[in-house]
Amino acid sequence: MSAQMQESVAAGRRPDGVALDTPRRYGLVTRLFHGTLAALVLWQFAIVALYKIFGETPWLNGIARFGPHGYVGLAVLAIAVPRSLWRLSQLRRQPPQERGALGRLARLSHLALHGLMVVVPALALVRIYGKGKGWEIGGVTLIPTTGREEPWLIAAPDALHGPLSWALLALIAGHVGMALTHALVWRDGTLKRMFGRL
Repeated sequence: MSAQMQESVAAGRRPDGVALDTPRRYGLVTRLFHGTLAALVLWQFAIVALYKIFGETPWLNGIARFGPHGYVGLAVLAIAVPRSLWRLSQLRRQPPQERGALGRLARLSHLALHGLMVVVPALALVRIYGKGKGWEIGGVTLIPTTGREEPWLIAAPDALHGPLSWALLALIAGHVGMALTHALVWRDGTLKRMFGRL
């Protein structure tokens, strides 16, 4: 053990700091990614649900302007990609998954969650490109204007974006349900890995 690490341990500090994951808990970076994506995705579904319930109303349009669907979707994509790369970089450090069928199901569910947080907004970007109108934010061209529609680049994303979004919501509900089961039924400390002390 290096002198610096010995000093950290003697002072009661973790030698790995709080940013990185450890086998006992998720680190600050993972928690920030998790919380940010949860808030953005919750916003998306809340706004969509409110539009389905109340239809287009002035008050709902006013609320939706705080985080327009396309902008928030782009933010989800922009955060989900580095989040996935971060998770890969922390695989050996992270708390271990359960063994057996439940552990395999948890790994597959997490993989599907992360995959859909990339695929769903990416499909929307493909659809925008297919419409040929382009997309600019703050004077920066994100998707070039082509001036022509490509029906196949519109049809496939149209067919998949909604159903995959609802599949994502189902996975999120399962994720939350299992987190609560770990905390309230099994009381095994799993939830503390993400929300406990750093």
